[in-house]
This record gives sequence, structure tokens and C-alpha cells, in this order.
Amino acid sequence: MMNPKYKRYADRLRTLIAEAQSLIDAQEPGYMSGPVVAEATALYSWYVKVGSLVYLVFKQDSQHARQLERVTERRRYEVGTVKAVKGVLIGALDDLENGFLIGQEFLVAGEVFDSVLGQARDLLGGGYKDVAAVLGRVVLEDALRRIARQEGLDPTQKASKLNDELKNAQRYGQPQWRQIQAWMDIGNSAAHGKFTDYDLQAASDMLDGIERFLAAELRL
Repeated sequence: MMNPKYKRYADRLRTLIAEAQSLIDAQEPGYMSGPVVAEATALYSWYVKVGSLVYLVFKQDSQHARQLERVTERRRYEVGTVKAVKGVLIGALDDLENGFLIGQEFLVAGEVFDSVLGQARDLLGGGYKDVAAVLGRVVLEDALRRIARQEGLDPTQKASKLNDELKNAQRYGQPQWRQIQAWMDIGNSAAHGKFTDYDLQAASDMLDGIERFLAAELRL
């Protein structure tokens, strides 16, 4: 199930693809290229909407945005250019519907998670198990929210509720659910000053487990 935000993006892409075809159909019969015979304001408005959506969804440094810039660099008002932009939109829709945008998001998140977990390990090495455990909990909660969005679940719920719902959605099984709950318990103890509830080894095992979980579930 596609999450609601991405579904709106997909619906908008379909609308813009349909508008592209309407602009193409408006050309004079017999012309394979040349100016689009359409009201200029409508064509300009379409370009604005296309650019706005592509940069919003795929970001400015994405392949989709770069390709859009390339095909519209010259002769924006020729039917061949409109056809090329339509092709970019079709490719963008396919990537979105097949989860490649989510995968891209996870790759970026994975780099951030690696950095934070690296900091946590450095702190742990210095004997600061409590701060390390809090950082581990932060990474775990963020990962659960991202996975929940991928599964079409409400990511604003509490982490424990997300863990329950992801298990019920069969994203992972009972053993993984139980392990996640144990990690969250350590993080909670660290955040609430219950430092004797766990030791240095438990904090280390928590970070190791979270790292394995990210590698498996975010498919990095």
C-alpha cells in the first residue's frame, strides 16, 4: 500500500501526464514537431506545475530533475519538448509507484543513521553508555517512522505503537518485535535517569542490534 503522501504525488503526476497529452493533441494535424498549437498561458502553467512537482518530490539534484532541465533547456514550446517532458513524468511515476523514491529516502537516512550510531559508539567507548543509549533510541524511533510510512501506517504514533502495528502488518515477526521493545526499554531508562537498569554491555548490544535491524529493514 502506498502511503497517502506518495499517493497524492502519483495522482498529480498522472494529471500532468494527461495534460501533456492534451497539449500534444492540440498541435496541427500532420506536424510531428514544431510549435504546440495551444493557448500559451496553459502551456506555461503546465511547465510551472511540472517543475514544482518534480523538484518537490525528487529534489533538485535528482536524475529526474536533471533530465527535466536537459530536455527543456531549449525549444520549450515545441511539441517534441512536451513529449520529452511527458516521458520524464512517466518515468517519475513508475519510480514512485515501484518504491524507488522510498528507497532513495532510506539511503539518505541510512547515511545519517550511520553517522549518529558512530557517535554513539564513540561515546560508549568513552564509558558514556547513557548518552549512547539515548542516541540509539533516537535512531530506532526515526527508522520505525520511516518504515511505517512505507507500510502506509500513521508515522506520528508513539514508537511502541508503531512497533505493534508493524508486527501486525507482518513487516517483521514476534522475535524482532520483542527485541525492538527491549531496545526501546533501554533507551527509555537512559532518557529517564534509570541508569542502573542496564549496563555497558547491554548498551553495546543495543547499538549492534539496531545496526543489523537497519541493514535488514531499510534494505541499505
